[in-house]
Amino acid sequence: MRELKKYLKKKKYLLLFVGILFSIGLIVGLILSITHINWIQNDILYFANHLESQTYEYTLFHFFLLVVSLFFSFFGIGIPILCTILFYEGMSLGFLIGSFTLCFQLKGLLFSILFYLITKGAYLLILIFFFFKCIEIARKMIGKYIYKTNPSMYIVKMLKGTLILIFFVFLIDSFLYFFATPLITIFRFLLVS
Repeated sequence: MRELKKYLKKKKYLLLFVGILFSIGLIVGLILSITHINWIQNDILYFANHLESQTYEYTLFHFFLLVVSLFFSFFGIGIPILCTILFYEGMSLGFLIGSFTLCFQLKGLLFSILFYLITKGAYLLILIFFFFKCIEIARKMIGKYIYKTNPSMYIVKMLKGTLILIFFVFLIDSFLYFFATPLITIFRFLLVS
């Protein structure tokens, strides 16, 4: 735990940047949900009434996004892609919270937070650490081209770390594919009027 605190302290400015980016996305999502509630209310009610028939297949999508981001991080382009993903995750949480709160009040707020924690909570945490590692890869690669350094061993170490994170995302998404629906339906009582 001490090592994690030390690591996060070294990355405090990046963590602040991620927090601001995610918060802006959250606010945009809230605004979108408020302005479009009339269009999506029936879809939300349909979703709430058919929780047991929903599946949560994120495996290929998350795997593709992370691998593409990692690959492009070697050229510096992966960082804007990851920033976009973090912004989108914030926006989707804001939209989820706003729309469910408008439809089901306080119970909807609670359900939306639980829903996001179950389906995306672990992914978001891993995504933040993945972002840190990709920043390091991009920084070292830029240093290689500008200052003619040789960061081969460091890059290999970072690459191993990112591949482990991708593997964890794959495991979590596989777990969610089979168990997210039963976990989410436990909280169905929050959506009953």
